[in-house]
Amino acid sequence: MSDLKEKAKEFAINAHRGQVRKNETEKPMILHPLNVGRILESHGYDDEIIAAGYLHDVVEDTKYSFEDIESTFGSEVTRLVKNASELDKTLPWIERKKRAIESTRDLSLKDKLVICADKIDNLEDLRIKFQKNSERNFDAFNCGEEQQKWYYTEMFKSLIHGQDEKWPIFKTFKDNLERVFYGKEDTYLKDTIFNGNQNGYSKRMILQAQKEELLKLKRFSNLQTPFVIEFTGTPRTGKTTAIQNITDFFTKGGFKVDSIEEFTTSKYYKEQVRPFYKTESKSKLHVAIQEEVSKQLKEARKTKSDVIVIDRSLNDRQIWNDRGYLNGDIQEELYQELQQRYAQESKEMIDFLVLTYADPITALKRDYQSSLALENRRFLNEQNINEYNNSLKRMLEFMKTSVGDSLYLDTTTKNMEETSLEIASHIVLAMRKKYLNNINQIYR
Repeated sequence: MSDLKEKAKEFAINAHRGQVRKNETEKPMILHPLNVGRILESHGYDDEIIAAGYLHDVVEDTKYSFEDIESTFGSEVTRLVKNASELDKTLPWIERKKRAIESTRDLSLKDKLVICADKIDNLEDLRIKFQKNSERNFDAFNCGEEQQKWYYTEMFKSLIHGQDEKWPIFKTFKDNLERVFYGKEDTYLKDTIFNGNQNGYSKRMILQAQKEELLKLKRFSNLQTPFVIEFTGTPRTGKTTAIQNITDFFTKGGFKVDSIEEFTTSKYYKEQVRPFYKTESKSKLHVAIQEEVSKQLKEARKTKSDVIVIDRSLNDRQIWNDRGYLNGDIQEELYQELQQRYAQESKEMIDFLVLTYADPITALKRDYQSSLALENRRFLNEQNINEYNNSLKRMLEFMKTSVGDSLYLDTTTKNMEETSLEIASHIVLAMRKKYLNNINQIYR
């Protein structure tokens, strides 16, 4: 980023510090100017236009004046900011908006670009908010939906006056305008792909909006480690499919996702770790697995990934150690020591824990009915599943204290779509909370 853009960005951050978004008060105000600058930069506009995008609300909403802007950023940036500002806020809302629409009509393209990016971000936020909440609510604004529709429609006409409306930035404005106020949607998805499953489509639409919001938040966070999701629980509860669905959901949304396979089914464990401890006590093997799982996760968290999805990690080891303790394979002193070590490491490294459960008969039915083989399974039998489930339930309350957020989901009567949708809906909320906490630490 050039010195001009960086200086404008920092100026705006400091100017808006302490302010919050009018329609989403949990978010700092600066996110809007930052997004306006990003929109302009993503379209390849010059440094002065991008700088004005960052600064476009400074005079309108903070203590700074146009003289302050000009002395720091020059006359060209100041002119762009001035033409994007509504200065007389004593006027009634409708009068201010009429003046803004009229004054925009004959501006140069360069001036219009800043105004256009400002409106795009506002429309994007409205679209995402309405879609994720499944309701249209204008209570936070000075006027209702019809007046807002009029304003954005007329502003679009004013912006494209004398310009080529096929420019990408104008097309982005029009797309958001039509989606927010004119009911535009993907009818092929709604009426063909999800024909007969409108509930599934509606839930996916909510998740899509939540994911878009997460992506906007992620751009301005400075989290140093990925968001780590551990999946564990009863075998044959849809865990593996849910992992695939969650990984696909975030990857297609533009997040960088890494997956870590279950350690005790890995080639490394089967060929190196397990044979090495073949003549040792089971307690030593439990300790070795814990150390390997911990090391594996620590290395993964050093990557530049946004999300890590891990199949059976630290909290799964808690369940196995409890089972070993109940079976006499682990002495109480070691059991307590491992429990505390796991809890501390989990608290430091796991952001969200998904615990899926099913009764043994349901789990076994799923296994046999998804397979052609009728031979007895080495592990999957009623006794083993009962023992695992018993330890899972014993550890539930303890594990709630060792992770930031968790979901315990009984999948006995749920299909795979229901399971994945419910898991995803909890994960996106936990991620949003983490991003917002980080962003508020930076910008409030």
